Amino acid sequence: MIYPWQQDQWQSWLAQFERLGHAYLLTGSTGLGLTVFAQTMAQSLFCQRHDACGQCSGCRQFLERNHIDFFQLEVLEGKKEVGVEQVRQLTQKLMQTSYHGGYKVALLPEVERFNTSAFNALLKTLEEPPQQTLLILTSYQRDRLPATIVSRCQQIAFSAPVLAESEAWLAQQIQNLSPQLCKRALRLNWGAPLAALDWLNNQAWLLDEAWQANLTELVKGQTTPSNCAGVWLKWPCPEKVFDQFYLLSVNAIRRGFYQQQPLNPNWFSFQQQILQAKLDWQGNANKELLLESLCLLYLALQSDNSLTIPTIFTDTRIRGRL
Repeated sequence: MIYPWQQDQWQSWLAQFERLGHAYLLTGSTGLGLTVFAQTMAQSLFCQRHDACGQCSGCRQFLERNHIDFFQLEVLEGKKEVGVEQVRQLTQKLMQTSYHGGYKVALLPEVERFNTSAFNALLKTLEEPPQQTLLILTSYQRDRLPATIVSRCQQIAFSAPVLAESEAWLAQQIQNLSPQLCKRALRLNWGAPLAALDWLNNQAWLLDEAWQANLTELVKGQTTPSNCAGVWLKWPCPEKVFDQFYLLSVNAIRRGFYQQQPLNPNWFSFQQQILQAKLDWQGNANKELLLESLCLLYLALQSDNSLTIPTIFTDTRIRGRL
C-alpha cells in the first residue's frame, strides 16, 4: 500500500530498479507509514512486474508472510532493544544463496532501537553487503543513529502532507467527520495522517476533552496538580499530555500574533519547557513529579503577565565544540 503523500518517494523508488543500492534508510515522524512503505519496497523486489502488483506468485508469497527470501528484524519479546546476536544471525541468513534466485531483502524497522554492539555488527554488513541483498532501514529518530550507518545508506525522507491533503484523506476514511475534530486530530498528532486516524478511531478526543476539563478545574482551584498527574498517568499513552500542552501554547502564541488577545511572552518559555519535559520523560525522570511541575508552570502562566515564569525544565547536556 502506498499512501497519497508517499507518491513522490514511490515513483523515485521505481525509477531506481536499474541501479539499486544495497541499503536504504527511510526517515520521518511516526504516523506517516514508513514501515508500510518499506514493506511495499520489499514486495516490489519479489514482484514479477516490480510494482507490488499483489497478484503474482512473488507478491502472494510476500503478502502471506511466507516468502523465504524476506527477513524482518524486530525487538525480541521482553527486550527493549535489538541485540548484536540478532544482527549476526540475520547476516548469516543473508550470506546464503537466494532460494528464488533473486534478491534477499531484510527490513530493519526503527533502527534507533539497536544497541551499540548491534550497530557495529550492522555496519560490517553495510560495508561488505552480500551479493543480491537489499537492506531497508526505517527510523523515527535519525539524530540517534551513528553517522557511519547513515552515510552508508541511500536516504528516503518523508514529511507530513499539507493540512488540506491530510484533511481530505481523513474525510475519506471516516464518514461525517467534523472539520473541527479533523483539524484537532491532525494538530495533536503533528500533521501525521495515520496517527490522526488512530486518534480518531480510538476516540482519543474523549481524553482530549477530559484534559481540557482538568485544566479548567486546575485554574479554578477545584483540583490539584497531583490529581491531574494521577489521571493523566492512567492514559494509554500518558506522554500525549505534552502534545496537548504544546498545541495549547501554539494556539496561544498564534492568537497573540493575530491580535485576537494580548500575547503573554511567557508562552514562549512555556513552549520550550514542554519540549524539554518531553525529553526528560524519555529518560529516568520521575514521571508523576514531571507532570505536576508542568501543571505548576501552567498555573504560573495564568497569573500576572508581567511576572516571568520559573525555569523548571532545562537542557543539562554538555555541549562542546567539534
